[in-house]
Amino acid sequence: MILAGIIQFGVTIALMVWLLKRKPGEKFSKKTVAKCILLGCLGTALTYILSIVVSLDENTFYGMNPILSGFLTALITAAILEEVSKYILFRLALLKNNEVVTWLDAMIAAILVGAGFTLLEDVVYLAFGAPSILRALLPMHLLFQGAMGYYYGKARVTKQFKYHVLSLVVPILCHTLFDMFLIGIKSIVGDIKDVKNLTNEELMSLPYANYFIPLLVCAVIVFIVMFIALVMMFKKIGVWSKNGEKQELLDGTSEVAENI
Repeated sequence: MILAGIIQFGVTIALMVWLLKRKPGEKFSKKTVAKCILLGCLGTALTYILSIVVSLDENTFYGMNPILSGFLTALITAAILEEVSKYILFRLALLKNNEVVTWLDAMIAAILVGAGFTLLEDVVYLAFGAPSILRALLPMHLLFQGAMGYYYGKARVTKQFKYHVLSLVVPILCHTLFDMFLIGIKSIVGDIKDVKNLTNEELMSLPYANYFIPLLVCAVIVFIVMFIALVMMFKKIGVWSKNGEKQELLDGTSEVAENI
């Protein structure tokens, strides 16, 4: 458990350090970095508050077709609550901030918010004895926030409102897709850890047992695709930083970032 926790924190922090070095022009101040990370952490608390208001948990849709159950549970109890929380706090992080001046700056700031959310969420999982190497290898909040920052920056550069909508909708849909198949499996077998204790006969006697293998295959495929997308996103950020791409000034920016 300790090793998994160290890896979870280490991967997120290493990606943050790498990302901050890709910031074009003048680097973010410590105040801006801390603000983004702390607001991201606050997102975990805001998500918890919203979940109480909504009064739904992952058991709400259990008993339904596992694909539908997984989709609704992932969408309503995880994706919408978490991505809306992060979106609100990302926008707060940019409020009266004169250091985020380019499209790429917006992406980096958004990912920092996602990193803060991930770090505190990891603490919560560790506190409940649920560390996961998978969470360490797939810090997906960074990918979701990268998409959020990308479309937000595009909205500011192009002045097209549809990209503001996409900056929230795309992360929600990606988050839902990432969670839904694993949640669908849980709706069949309960706790995933219990699967190893089930015989083949017991597993096949469960309601919707015939969905287990297809859902497992879909979950593995999605995890692989998301991992590739995460790697490609950071690779793209490196290219954009090096070549001066995605450094268009955001609409409303009054001054040009230095050394762009």
